[in-house]
Amino acid sequence: VVQSFHWKYSSEPWFLDVPKCKAHRVSWSCDGRGREEVDVWDCNLVDSARTAAAWLEERCLRADLPRALQGLGPGWETQQTRSGITVALCVATKNRLWQLRRALPLNLLHCWPHRKWVKIHVVDFGSTDKTLEFLQMRCRAAIDCGLLRIYTTGPQYWHASVAKNTSHMVASEDIVVNVDGDNIVGPNFPVDVARRFEDGHTVLQYEGGEGTCGRIACRRKDFLHIRGYDEDCFPMGAQDVDLVHRLKALPNASFLKVKYGTYAQAIPNTQEMKVINCSPQYGGVRWGRMDTSNRDFFNFRRESRQIIRNRAAPGIGVPCWVPEGD
Repeated sequence: VVQSFHWKYSSEPWFLDVPKCKAHRVSWSCDGRGREEVDVWDCNLVDSARTAAAWLEERCLRADLPRALQGLGPGWETQQTRSGITVALCVATKNRLWQLRRALPLNLLHCWPHRKWVKIHVVDFGSTDKTLEFLQMRCRAAIDCGLLRIYTTGPQYWHASVAKNTSHMVASEDIVVNVDGDNIVGPNFPVDVARRFEDGHTVLQYEGGEGTCGRIACRRKDFLHIRGYDEDCFPMGAQDVDLVHRLKALPNASFLKVKYGTYAQAIPNTQEMKVINCSPQYGGVRWGRMDTSNRDFFNFRRESRQIIRNRAAPGIGVPCWVPEGD
């Protein structure tokens, strides 16, 4: 068994960190003692990304797999990027494994070169379809290198505003970006986000097709100031549009809608799928009615200059924690 080797793109040799290595995961350190991990090789993540790319391309969605794999090839050390702004991609999901497994592996590879300043936070909102198992088993390399952080809430009914607030509250990065679990971010998406904030924008919306309205980026301090998504509403509909309008209403706000197709792709949903995990207390109200009701209610609140929401609540979102084993 090879215990060490000298990678031609690295100034120092790598050492096999045997205690951390498993059947489908190889860990390398630069000190021979496992204290300074330099890379993780994981067949599971790459295999999942290849499977996801084939599925997406069969449905005329761009996967850009070759570009994603470039970050794992020769020159990985020099390809790592740097930024003065840190970016969090915030994902909340419940029983959408059929979409998450076709989006997240590619998103992880597309963000891999930027892992020094980018984090992907995924909150499993009480799924029963083995979402957590998928994250822990198939995305382990991204967890180990610090790019991916996963959390669970335990059993919960789906409420978009509550779930999204939860995924944003675990982030500590400068910029928080809502990324629905069915979204494909595309190559170098975080770089584009950071550049536009460096140019002076304070709110971005990457909308280029169905399912991408919620791709909203803002400064974390602004998100906290307005207390996130409004939770006093039906569990689905209009919460993204309302958040954008409130962020735009802040003093000195600078809004930009980005319609670049590579950054605005989503796996389609039906309206029935959008509400299937909501609480039965809503009596089976359809998405269209929820959306209309929420729009009217949010419009009233904005017209009343209620930019800050959830004032009566001690906090936003629900408690979540890192699952056992992570």
